[in-house]
Amino acid sequence: MPSSPWLRKPAAVLAAAAAVLTFLLFTPAAASAAPDTSAWYVIQSRSSGLVFEIQGASTATGAGLVQNTRTDAQSQQFRFIDAGGGYYRIQARHSGQVLDVWGKSLADGATIAQYTDQNATNQQWQVQESGGYATFISRLSGKALDVWERSTTPGTRISQYTANGGTNQQFQLIPVGGGGPGGGLDGCTGTSPITCRYNVAPGTYDVTVVLGGAQAGSTVVTAEARRTMLGTTATAAGQQVTKTFTVNVRNPEGQPTGATGSQGLDLYFGGSAPRVSSVTVTPARQPQLFLAGDSTVCDQSTRPYTGWGQQLPQYFNQGLSVANYADSGDSSGSFLSDSRLFPTMRPLIRPGDVVLIQFGHNDKQTSATTFRANLTRLIDGVEAQGGVPVLVTPIVRRSFNSDGTLNNGTALHVNGVGADLPREMRTLAQQQGVKLIDLTALTKQMVEQLGPERSKALFLTNEASDNTHTSEYGADQFAQLVRNEMRRQGIVPAGLFR
Repeated sequence: MPSSPWLRKPAAVLAAAAAVLTFLLFTPAAASAAPDTSAWYVIQSRSSGLVFEIQGASTATGAGLVQNTRTDAQSQQFRFIDAGGGYYRIQARHSGQVLDVWGKSLADGATIAQYTDQNATNQQWQVQESGGYATFISRLSGKALDVWERSTTPGTRISQYTANGGTNQQFQLIPVGGGGPGGGLDGCTGTSPITCRYNVAPGTYDVTVVLGGAQAGSTVVTAEARRTMLGTTATAAGQQVTKTFTVNVRNPEGQPTGATGSQGLDLYFGGSAPRVSSVTVTPARQPQLFLAGDSTVCDQSTRPYTGWGQQLPQYFNQGLSVANYADSGDSSGSFLSDSRLFPTMRPLIRPGDVVLIQFGHNDKQTSATTFRANLTRLIDGVEAQGGVPVLVTPIVRRSFNSDGTLNNGTALHVNGVGADLPREMRTLAQQQGVKLIDLTALTKQMVEQLGPERSKALFLTNEASDNTHTSEYGADQFAQLVRNEMRRQGIVPAGLFR
C-alpha cells in the first residue's frame, strides 16, 4: 500500500525499521509524523479495512468511536489540530468535537469518545508512522488507539490499548475533499475581512470554526447581512481555539423586504487581525429564536445602522439560531399584512421556538385598541404553531428633557393619538399570560445614566443626527439587555447562553 502524502520519513528511521521488523511487531514506531492540519481525512484500519466513525453520526458529547464501512460521511471525516509538543487533537468534522479518552482512564480497553475540545492531555495524540501507516498514542496514558479484539465487524468500538505494533493499531490517513457545502477554506478570499462562501440551501446550520494561526490574532465572526456570530476572539501566536455557533440561512439574507443578497451562507472573519484555520458547516435542525420588529431590531445592510437583533446571535451557543424577520418601517399592522413578513415567518415556527415581538416606533397613529388587537393576532399566530411569544417594549428614543430625563412622549412612545404603546404591551402581556421584556424601561435607565452627551454613542446622533436608530455599539449594548432578561426569566434554557 502506498505511503500517505503527509508523512515525513527520516531515512535513518526507515532503515532501522527495515532492519528490526520483528521488533516492530511488539513496539510502535518511534518516528513522529506531521499530518496536514488543513486537510480532512478518513482513517482506515490496516487490519479490518474499515474506517473511524462517530457512532450514529451523533453530535452529542460522549458519542463513541467505532469502525464502519467507508462512506466518506462527515461523521467519518477527521482533521488534526496542532496541540503543541508534537501532539494533535483529532476533530470530528460533523460535530466539531475531538477524540477523548473517556474519564481520563489509563486502563486497557478504555472507551474513546468525542467531547468538547478542551485541549486536555486525554485529547492529545502523538502520530507515529511506519511504512505509510500511523499509530496514535495518547499523551495521557501512553496507550494506542486499537481496533478492539482485532475485529473486522462494522460497528466494533475503537479503544485504547497497550502499544504493541499490531496491525489493529495501524491506520492509513486518506485525504478527502475539504471545500464546498461541508466547509473548508477553499471558498475563502481576502485577508481583512476573510470572506467565505458556502453553497448551501436555506435552512439552519451548525458552524465550527478554528480561529488562530502562526501569528497572534483578534477575530470577529459575522454572517450573512452583518449578523455578529462571535465577538472579538483573541489568539496568541501559535494558538488555536475552536468555536461553534448555529446560523440561520434564508433568502433574502437580511431584511425580508430588502435585496436578496448572495445565495448560500456567507461568513466574514474580521477584527483587527483575523485568523482562521478551519471552517466546518453542517446541516442542523436546531431550535430557533425568531424576531419580529422594526428597524431598531432588524439586520441592517448599511453601516453605521445596526439593529439590536443583528448583535444578538453572538450571545448564544451552538444549538440556537436567531432568525431575524424584523423589517425597517414596519408597524404592528403592516408586519401582519405584508406577505413577506409574518405570513412567511409563521409557518417556519416549530413547537418550542421563541418569538420576540417588538413594535411601537412606526405605530405613530395606531390607536390603543388597534395596537392591542394587532399584537393579539401575533401572539395567537405564534401559539397556534406551538411557539412561545414574548412581547418586547420598544427601545427609547434619545430625546432628553432639560432635567436630563426621558420623561416625555417622544422618548417613551406615547404616539400621536395618545396611545402609550409600552403600557399597552405591559397590560396585554399580563392579560394574555405571556412573558414581557420591558426594553423601554431598561434602555431608559441606561440612556439616562449615561446622560445627554455620553448617550450619543448608543445612537447615530453624531453620524446622522439620528436619535432613534442605534450604532453598532448601541445595538450591542441593547442586545445584551435582551440577553440578560431572557436569561433571568428563563425564556430559553440556560445552557444555550454563551
